[in-house]
Amino acid sequence: MMKIKVKEVGDGMHPSEVVVGVTTSSGLECLSVSRMAIEDGSLSIGYPITADDENYLVELPRETLTGTWRVWVNKDQVIPSF
Repeated sequence: MMKIKVKEVGDGMHPSEVVVGVTTSSGLECLSVSRMAIEDGSLSIGYPITADDENYLVELPRETLTGTWRVWVNKDQVIPSF
């Protein structure tokens, strides 16, 4: 497993949810997740689907507010998790 850095940007629809922002290679994408899913400013994701020189294509655990599940992120936004 790996983790992706996130920043809390607002409240979710339910008190146990929070809207977080993920910095992608094309800008900020926001998604609503359980507060319990966030640990030390990061969110668990699977392994990157593919990569190029500077970026990973990752699948997020929930759909973003714009309807996206997969996003390109700079490699420094992903944290190995053991």
